[in-house]
Amino acid sequence: MNYQILLIEDDPIFTFLLEKGIKHAQLKGETINFSNGKPAIEYLEKEYSDTSNYIIFLDLNMPVMNGWEFMDQLETFAKTDNCMVFILTSSAYRNDIERLKKKSLVIDFVTKPITEYILSGIKETIEDRFEKNQTI
Repeated sequence: MNYQILLIEDDPIFTFLLEKGIKHAQLKGETINFSNGKPAIEYLEKEYSDTSNYIIFLDLNMPVMNGWEFMDQLETFAKTDNCMVFILTSSAYRNDIERLKKKSLVIDFVTKPITEYILSGIKETIEDRFEKNQTI
């Protein structure tokens, strides 16, 4: 099964490494990069479809539109049966984790740097979710 993989991250080096990791983990799908939440939410507002699956790797701390603002807007139209958000951050504050646990689209909270082992676990989570919800 293919997915749209959205990388919403302002650090170009981390984005490059994450792209390489995604390819190595063999996540199948089109990868689209955004340097902050604003162009990403604009893209999703236009392109979001109930018949597509979306994997979003989201940094919390970005200029223009941060991850929190992005999530607030995403939650107004995205559905849990075809959209999964993995939060990427270099700081794992307890308050952030508690707030994120309350958001139904957020699947996991991943502290940077992301490893091959973590990506393989993410791949399993994605496949489990979308294969269970797949209609034939």
